[in-house]
Amino acid sequence: MSHSGKEESKGKWPSDLILELYSSLLAEMWEIVSALVGEAILGLLFASAILQIGQKHPFLLSLRVSEEGIAFEGVNEKCRTMAPLEIHQGFHSLVNHLFHLFSVLTVGVINKELFPRAFPRLKEAERIISQSRGLR
Repeated sequence: MSHSGKEESKGKWPSDLILELYSSLLAEMWEIVSALVGEAILGLLFASAILQIGQKHPFLLSLRVSEEGIAFEGVNEKCRTMAPLEIHQGFHSLVNHLFHLFSVLTVGVINKELFPRAFPRLKEAERIISQSRGLR
């Protein structure tokens, strides 16, 4: 999909804003959870979630996970031609799946720490999607 109409605030397209929002959220999730379970275990959880959710949202398979964190370079390229809603749906599914894995692993302890940080960003992504639909 090519971008048409007006650009969002700060001169960025809605797709870029959604990608930045989820990039920031996943980086913060990585920082918090790695302190609790370690980078190796967290890397396995992220890799597993990406493989599973990537079956429905193939652009996520471009994410690279290492003990240092998540690399978005490949995803950035793929998302340039995608609709904001499609990007949001993929990342939202990934975040939900990670929350499920964290809940199973720690009986909700990690989720209590992450949810207050994640929820506002998920709502912001929905707001961006809603506004971008009005621009067409």
